[in-house]
Amino acid sequence: MKNKSIYTLTAFLALTFIFNACSKEERGPSVLVHVQEQNGTAAPGATVRVWPGQNAGQPGSVINQDDVDQTGITDAAGDVLFDFDNSIVTDVDVIYYKTSTVVTALGLDSSWTDTLEGHKVVKLEAIRQKSETNQTTEIVEVK
Repeated sequence: MKNKSIYTLTAFLALTFIFNACSKEERGPSVLVHVQEQNGTAAPGATVRVWPGQNAGQPGSVINQDDVDQTGITDAAGDVLFDFDNSIVTDVDVIYYKTSTVVTALGLDSSWTDTLEGHKVVKLEAIRQKSETNQTTEIVEVK
């Protein structure tokens, strides 16, 4: 009788483990891109493009997803979020138009716009998980 209880308990625990392992779902990756200048200042209003890159059309690389080429604008903190369905290696290209204004000693305003750019290659992977987010944070510095 004691052996029967041990076998029943072992079988129950094994089934519980199997069902919990099977209930995990694959969640597509997301990337939070933070854009900043060289001095660490956030770059609000920067245009960020996340895309497969120029070599995506080479033999052996087939892109069948419509959402792999995305563009967004950073918020006041310099952040923008992109979501994907599957694992992907992407280029992250950033263009930031920084307008500066200087008041001279004579009271004349002088303003100009600098074009700052940044680039990074990011690998994102879809992982099996139960409840956590599959989000990566990448910092792109514009120069």
